[in-house]
Amino acid sequence: MNIFLSAAIGILAFFIARGRDERNATAALIAINLFAYFLTSDLLEAYKSIIIEWGNSLLNIISNPATLVTSMFLHANIVHIALNMYALYIFGNILEKGLGSGRFLLIYMASGIFGNLLSLLISYLANSISIGVGASGAILGLFGFIMAYEYRITGKIGFSSIIVALFVLAGGFMPNVDVSAHVGGFVTGLIYGLISMRPERYEVVS
Repeated sequence: MNIFLSAAIGILAFFIARGRDERNATAALIAINLFAYFLTSDLLEAYKSIIIEWGNSLLNIISNPATLVTSMFLHANIVHIALNMYALYIFGNILEKGLGSGRFLLIYMASGIFGNLLSLLISYLANSISIGVGASGAILGLFGFIMAYEYRITGKIGFSSIIVALFVLAGGFMPNVDVSAHVGGFVTGLIYGLISMRPERYEVVS
């Protein structure tokens, strides 16, 4: 995993330093996630030993707090990563150009981490052990920020945002979905958008 962390830093630095393209952080995150998946899977699904060791769980958090972050770059199977990377491409490209790479990465990472923390809290309160992986909490934080922006600009939530939210809610009833991490990530992005954003500061593009 140390090899992955070193490579991830290198990939992120490469894309950020490429020049004037204002969506390099999105491309870097997608590249890091794909690299991590190829490194930790047989292409169809992830190696269980990697998930257990580096996933987000009460068993790992005390001995290895880095799992709050590493779990965000692991995915259970090829469908999991394909759906998440598609969503990251859509929401990332919408936000990064308007926010800049720094603020975009802040929202992404904070949403993923706080989503994981909420998942751990719920597991602790429920006296249960589960292992969470995936970028969904971070990506839903981006969506939460978009909804906050939309509300601040128009005073209402648009129909398309409601449809996306309903799909996300429906996905929470599927088996093996970490609903707490999804909710925590979404709420983090939503709150960050509502309390930090003045509409004239940002240009969110499609």
